[in-house]
Amino acid sequence: MISDEDRERVRAATDLVALVQETVPLQPRNKEFWGCCPFHGEKTPSFHIIPATQVWHCFGCGEGGDCFSYVMKRENLSFPESIRYLADRAGIEIHDDFEGRQRGSKRSRLIEVCEASSQFFHTMLMRGRDDRPRTYFASRHMGGAVCKRYRLGFAPGRGSLVQHLTSLGFTPQEMVDANVAIRRDRGAVADRFYDRVMFPIFDELGRCIAFGGRIMGDGQPKYLNTSETALFHKKRNLYGFNWAKDDIVARAEAIVVEGYTDAIACWEADIKNVVATLGTALTEHHVKTLTRFAKRIVYLFDGDAAGQKAAERAIQFIENDAIDLRCVVLPAGMDPMEFITAEGGGALRALIEDAEPLMDFVFRKLGERSDVSTPGGRTRALEDALRLIYPLRASYMIDAYYQQVADRVGLDVENVRAAAPQIFRAVEREEADRERRAADRERAQARQAHPAGETGAPLPAGEAAPYDEVPLDAYGQVPQAPEPAETAPVQQPVILTELERRALVSERELLTLLTAHPDTFRPYAERIVDIDWVDPRHEAIAWAVLATPEGTRPVDAMDAARAVCPEAAELVSSGRIGATSAHPTEVNIKFLLDTLELFTVRRRLKTAQGRLRQGSGLSPEERRELTIEASQGAARKRALERELEGVADPFAETALPGGGDVASQTGDAS
Repeated sequence: MISDEDRERVRAATDLVALVQETVPLQPRNKEFWGCCPFHGEKTPSFHIIPATQVWHCFGCGEGGDCFSYVMKRENLSFPESIRYLADRAGIEIHDDFEGRQRGSKRSRLIEVCEASSQFFHTMLMRGRDDRPRTYFASRHMGGAVCKRYRLGFAPGRGSLVQHLTSLGFTPQEMVDANVAIRRDRGAVADRFYDRVMFPIFDELGRCIAFGGRIMGDGQPKYLNTSETALFHKKRNLYGFNWAKDDIVARAEAIVVEGYTDAIACWEADIKNVVATLGTALTEHHVKTLTRFAKRIVYLFDGDAAGQKAAERAIQFIENDAIDLRCVVLPAGMDPMEFITAEGGGALRALIEDAEPLMDFVFRKLGERSDVSTPGGRTRALEDALRLIYPLRASYMIDAYYQQVADRVGLDVENVRAAAPQIFRAVEREEADRERRAADRERAQARQAHPAGETGAPLPAGEAAPYDEVPLDAYGQVPQAPEPAETAPVQQPVILTELERRALVSERELLTLLTAHPDTFRPYAERIVDIDWVDPRHEAIAWAVLATPEGTRPVDAMDAARAVCPEAAELVSSGRIGATSAHPTEVNIKFLLDTLELFTVRRRLKTAQGRLRQGSGLSPEERRELTIEASQGAARKRALERELEGVADPFAETALPGGGDVASQTGDAS
C-alpha cells in the first residue's frame, strides 16, 4: 500500500499546469488556465485548470479532478500507478509495501523487464560469439560507438533471454506482459525475438519500454515490433523522442521519419530534432505529443508509393491551428539513410528547409496519378481526391477543398459537391468494416495470450487476466491478504427535478469559488447555513472549508475538502463563473448565494403549497403554520428576484469556451 504521506508528497510536488502543458498548450485567463481538452477532439478551448486549488475540468466532455485523475486518464493507469508515475516524474521515492514486504507496480516491474532485456541484447551484440549482427550494423555505417550510443542489440533466441530474466527473478507472466516472451503449448514461455538485430524503444524519460527487431537476411516479417502492452502503444510512442526533445524545443520544429535506422542516420548527420513512427502512420496522439514542443512538423517520407500514401493519411491533421504541417518526399525512392549516405546531411537539411505544405503536395500528386484529360481519368482522380479529404468532411473549409479538387481534376465545383456524399458513405462503410475486423483480431489475440485466468477458467473474449500488481510469489513466501471488504450496496440513480438540477450547478459554482477564496466567504457563513443543499457532499465540503482557520491557502482548503469527500476535486473543478464573469469575486459570491437561496425558497414554497393543496391530515395549527411559511416564502422569493434583477448575470458576461453559457444550465434566476 502507498501511504497517505507519500501520496500527499507527490501531490505537493506536482504542478498541474506544468503537467497538462506536457500534452496541450494552455493560456492564462484571469486566475485560471484554459486550453483544448487532451481527451476529446475540439477546436475551442473548454478545458480549464484552477491553479490555486490544483484541479481541472473539461466543460466539453465533463471530466475533471486533480493531478492523479488526470494522469490516470491520460496514461490509462490505476490510481496507485498514477501516484508512482508522478513520483518518478518528480524524483520522489515512495515506500510501497504489503504486510511489511515491498512490492512494485506492474508498470515499474515491466520497465525493469525491458531494461534488463535491453542490456542483455546489447551485451549479445557487443560481446557475443556471433559476429553477424556486428557485420550487419557496420555495413550500414553504424560502428561500435553508434551501437553503444543507441544501445542497439542482438537477440539470439533459443530461450537465452528467458533463462537470463529468470535468473534475475522475473516471472514468466512478467516476461509475457512485457512482450519479450510468448507462451507456448502447456504454458511454457519462449523468447519472442529470435536471430534479429534489436532497437530498444525508450519513453520520454529514457526508460526502455519496447523493442523493434529486424531480420538480418531474407525472411518475414522483416520487422517484428513489441505488441501493445501496459507500457507501449505504437499510436502514442515515438522512437527517439527522449533524445530529440531538447532539439525539437530549440528549433520549434519536429522531423518525422518512418524507420529506426533513418532516425539514427539523421542524428549522426547532426540533424537532431528527428523522431520515428513505430510501424504506423502519423496519428492524432503523435501530433498532440509533438505540438507540445514544436510549431512546425516536417514529415520526411521515403520516395516510394508507401511514403506518398503516408503523406495522404497525414492530411487529416492539416487544420490543426497549432502546427505548420509540411512534407518532404526524397528523390529516386531513397530513404533518409540512403540519401544522407549519398548526398550528406547538409543536402537533407536544405530539403527540410524547403519542405512543401502538405496539402499542396498531396493535391499535386493526385494530378500526377491520373490522366485528367480523359473522362475515365477524371473519374478516378475525383474519387481519389474525395477519399483524400474525407477526414475533413465536417470542416467549415470543405467548400474551399471542393474548389481545390475541382481545379485539380478539371470539373465544376457543383460536380464535386454532388459526388461527395456517395464517396464519403463508401469510405465510412469501409472504415467500419476495418474497425470490426481489427476488434475481432484483438479478441483472438487476447484469447491466445491469456487462455485462462488464475484458476484456469476461460476468460471472456478480449479480456486479459487482471494484473495490477507484481505477483507476491515473485518475492518468496506469499503473505496473507486481508479479508475482502463487504460488498457495497448497489446505488440507485438519483432522479432530480429541473429546479434541483439548476441548484446543483450553482452549488458546484459556489464550491469552486469557495475553495479558491475561503477567507472571502467567511462573512457569509450564516447565509450558507440556510441553504438546502441538493448534494450532501457539497454541504460537507463547504463546511470543511469554512472550518479552516482564517488565512488558509486555497491548496490547504482543497486538502480539507478531500478529507471529508474523496471526490472533492471532481466536484469543485467544474465552476465557470471565475473565468466568464467580469464582476469582482464578492459580487459573484453574493449572486450565487442569492441564487441558491432563491432555489431553496422555491423548493420550500413548492413543498408548502403541495401540502396545503393536499389538505387532508393537517391540523388547523399545521395549516396556519404552512400558510404563514408560504406567505413568508413568497415575500422572500420576490425580494430575492428583485436583488438578482439588479445584477447583470455574471454567467452571461462573456461567451463560454466551447459556446453556450452557464445561464442556460442554471436557469433564469427570476
